[in-house]
Amino acid sequence: MARTIAQIKSELTSTFMNDSTLAAKYGFGANADFDNVFSKVSLESLLLYIMAVAIWTLEKLFDTHTKDVEDYIANMKPHSLRWYVNKAKAFQKGCDLIEGTDLYDNSGLDPSAIAALQVVRYAAATESQATVYLKVATEVNGGKQQLSPELVAGLRKYLAEIKDAGVRIEVVNEPASQLRLRLDIYYNPMVMSNTGVNLRTGEHDVDNTIKNYIENLPFNGEYRNAALIDALQKVDGVVIPELVSAAQSYDGDNFQNIAAKAQPYSGYYAYDSDDITINYIPYETVSD
Repeated sequence: MARTIAQIKSELTSTFMNDSTLAAKYGFGANADFDNVFSKVSLESLLLYIMAVAIWTLEKLFDTHTKDVEDYIANMKPHSLRWYVNKAKAFQKGCDLIEGTDLYDNSGLDPSAIAALQVVRYAAATESQATVYLKVATEVNGGKQQLSPELVAGLRKYLAEIKDAGVRIEVVNEPASQLRLRLDIYYNPMVMSNTGVNLRTGEHDVDNTIKNYIENLPFNGEYRNAALIDALQKVDGVVIPELVSAAQSYDGDNFQNIAAKAQPYSGYYAYDSDDITINYIPYETVSD
């Protein structure tokens, strides 16, 4: 980005005043200020101003050239999966694109108004067999949720207009995938009750940990059995957390066992306490 004329002149005057040859010729001392030595209408000040304007003009031309090159590359280069994710998040409900572009006319709108129109809060793109699969979700009351049919129809139309020619896009807009977990929690009876309540704080720390782990997975992020166990091992009062079984479902009916890891079909999981079965077992040490 081009510097301002004032910034450029300031750098020129600084260089001028730090030159020992010029200091000897003009008779100013070290650390002298240019404006205190030369008036604004002096020949030296005017010459440096003209130089600053010339440099500024050149930098502006470089900026224009850079933008032209970037626009050319953007128009000619096939777009990445990350581009499709960003463009999906840029979709604005109820708005039409500027003719011949992939942009909206947001003149007169402040950032908060624009953000309110951008209903796709989460997106992830993958590619398989020449098709880009774009998983999307919106946000309601702090939680992830599928888009309404009207919004999905608008999003599909928007993507059809901005996508690269020849690229097939499938929008995946589904309810949250489900996790069904069964755990044995060996607990310290001095710290935790047989229902998982922390005797000091009254909190259900095991349930809260599982809920936080599921809800804070990155969108389209990978669920891992080991990561869940790692989180539970940090809970006060938990001695041994053992995952007996884990399964997932994309439709709420058909569950498949999870071997080590899984990725949600919809891009996100929903925490449902009815799908979490926890068996609390008091931990007893073996003594001779």
